[in-house]
Amino acid sequence: MKQIGRYQIIRRLGKGGMGSVYKGIVPVIDKVVAIKLLDPSELLEDILGADRLREIFTFEARTMAAFNQPFLVTAHDFDHDEQGRPFFVMEYICNNLGAMIGETFRIEEDSRIIGAAKVRHYGRQILESLDFLHHNNIIHRDIKPQNILVTDEDTVKICDFGMALVGGVAFSGPDNMQIGSPCYTSPEQRKNPKGVDGRADLYSAAVLLYRMLTGKLPGMQSFSLSLVNPLYDQSWDEFFATALRWQPDQRFQSAAEMLTAFNRLVLGQPGKGKGCPHPSQEGEPLRLRSEPVNVCLSRARVHFAVNELFRPRAPVCNRLEISEETVIDQATGLVWQRRGDRYPLTFAAAQAYVEQLNVQGLNGYRQWRLPTVNELLSLLPDEGSREVFPESPKQPVKWLWSCDRHGHHESWYVNMDMGFTGVQDINCLNHVRAVATVIP
Repeated sequence: MKQIGRYQIIRRLGKGGMGSVYKGIVPVIDKVVAIKLLDPSELLEDILGADRLREIFTFEARTMAAFNQPFLVTAHDFDHDEQGRPFFVMEYICNNLGAMIGETFRIEEDSRIIGAAKVRHYGRQILESLDFLHHNNIIHRDIKPQNILVTDEDTVKICDFGMALVGGVAFSGPDNMQIGSPCYTSPEQRKNPKGVDGRADLYSAAVLLYRMLTGKLPGMQSFSLSLVNPLYDQSWDEFFATALRWQPDQRFQSAAEMLTAFNRLVLGQPGKGKGCPHPSQEGEPLRLRSEPVNVCLSRARVHFAVNELFRPRAPVCNRLEISEETVIDQATGLVWQRRGDRYPLTFAAAQAYVEQLNVQGLNGYRQWRLPTVNELLSLLPDEGSREVFPESPKQPVKWLWSCDRHGHHESWYVNMDMGFTGVQDINCLNHVRAVATVIP
């Protein structure tokens, strides 16, 4: 597909039961957008019929177009393609929490454990957005990691309102049709999806928060975070014990109430981790791969030396020498640009930025390049190494481009906040920290 309405299509981003989402370009101004096209599965069309699907799709677009809240995705154009199928246009956002925590279709497998400060940052925004939705009589009914987008500014935006209950009007099908995602759906929604209220969304949000903190789904197990991590005291256990009650009358009764309780939670002192063994001051530096590769997901773990959650299998014991413009790591023989770029860049702009560093001869070096995933991951284990790299005043998020590619449209990046490598579209915005090899 090369065109949807007046929008030039770059590629398809994904497909669900109701429609397909594409990455497109606004003509003349070349702005990248996301386009959702009504493209239902044959099974769904047989069950509901084409006319009913059009009504649901249009209803979703109208609902999203009415939003004026920073943590919700909005629709800003609606039209029909040459075949008469409706579509609507949204902001293009690169990240979603599903990819960031490493949740796959094998949902029962462990996901990445996310630091409590980051969970609190995202959790507050999610609960604020649910408070807004419920105040406006909108029940989302499908809160899950993949429906929580994360912008370049590290703010969340809830998307996908195809299942939403708006003013008592909602997507409906046969009585036995599941609404929402089973592992995140509240017990009452599984029994009566048309009769739920905002407390169903709050249950789903609690499952999401618990998964981020533990890497697991709560299921029937204990919610005792305090037994496994000294960061969490009994108040965290009590929070989840309330938020995950099966009976809605026993849970938090509103998003505002749940947010107030969430904001009261405090963190204790972190326990000592395994840390990095005391590094030797002598010996040959560790040789990390420096040549770029173009590698798919199935082969990346071998190239990047990462585990199934795409985190490094073994730490690097950095030995850092810090100057005004550079940081030299004697453990790897690499010299790093200390400050990096001031603002996030597309992949092409990141390459141009590094070329300009070589033209300038930053700190006397003219061999600057984008680092490989392996080189970036070498900075993760040592907390001290993170502190010597000042954050951009406009962009505190540490998401960095690597030189490694994933096909024609995507490249690998390293999320320094969450400690993993992943894939992003080359039009996404990430920071650059250039590197050079100084020890032969």
